Amino acid sequence: MASQLMRVIPIFYLISTVYCGEVTVVHAPSTLRFGSASTLRASNLDDIITSALGYTPKESSPWNGLTITSPFSLPLSAVLLEVHGGGAIIRQEGTTYSLKEDLPMDEVYHNVKSIVGSRAQRETLFRHFNIDDDLTQEGLKTTIPASKTLNLTREPDSYFLREMAALLRTAMTVDDMTTTSHGGQDVIFFEISGLAPLVKVYGNNSPQVEEAVDIVRNQLVRVTDMLRRVYNDEVLVVSATVDRLKVLSRPSRSILAADELGDLNLASEYSDDYPAIFNIVLWLSILLLLFIIGSAFAMATMDPGQDSIIYRMTNPRMKKDN
Repeated sequence: MASQLMRVIPIFYLISTVYCGEVTVVHAPSTLRFGSASTLRASNLDDIITSALGYTPKESSPWNGLTITSPFSLPLSAVLLEVHGGGAIIRQEGTTYSLKEDLPMDEVYHNVKSIVGSRAQRETLFRHFNIDDDLTQEGLKTTIPASKTLNLTREPDSYFLREMAALLRTAMTVDDMTTTSHGGQDVIFFEISGLAPLVKVYGNNSPQVEEAVDIVRNQLVRVTDMLRRVYNDEVLVVSATVDRLKVLSRPSRSILAADELGDLNLASEYSDDYPAIFNIVLWLSILLLLFIIGSAFAMATMDPGQDSIIYRMTNPRMKKDN
């Protein structure tokens, strides 16, 4: 019995670690309604974002939590705030769903950029901010959040606090680069990675991590308020707390790249205009065929009267001898 229990425990552990993240819709315009739904897969997140912006996804998503109440007033921008939590949970106000991390957020961003970039009929801004690249900004010390348990002179505390300050400074630059002022739209991703090292060093239930979670939550609220002012509330803001696939994403991509070198017997690729061209050719051919059939039937049933050309051609005149 004990040996069977030991076999079951790892299975439950693996199942519990699959759904290790969560997604929260922090703000959405009134034309987007997010209701109760099942677990959201990261591989479907790009479909949710592109659908919210008014684009048809490449594949229909089985996730049914999004309802678009009006296609004529869609958001001007979509913003995703990615937080590497390391196991810590950030409770935010909004509609929250469990997240199955079957795809890294970098791939989600590239999928959204590919779909929107190939179909957009207006200028579109794409930005993926890695906040740890902006820790050298001048003036960060004046915007570092106050802390009781985190030490600015010790790592990883210093890294986390400087990242929280850089997050606000980076969000402030959105107002200067947005394209919505002249009819464009924006797709922006923020990646925050300073919380996970704190969890690894101090533990998930430590005072340092509890305070860090509060700081992250407050900073995300401030960033959301900034974005709502920039886009006049016409923005979709989503936060995603992720825990894995940051390290595994590179080997997985290399394996897929190696598979692509072989003969996979893939189907031919078609452009986005193929469905429209196919329907035009199909229905035009059907109309022409019906026209030919109708003309042939009309001629076959025509009455060959004496005033008809058919009567003249089919009734040879008899020669008379004088």
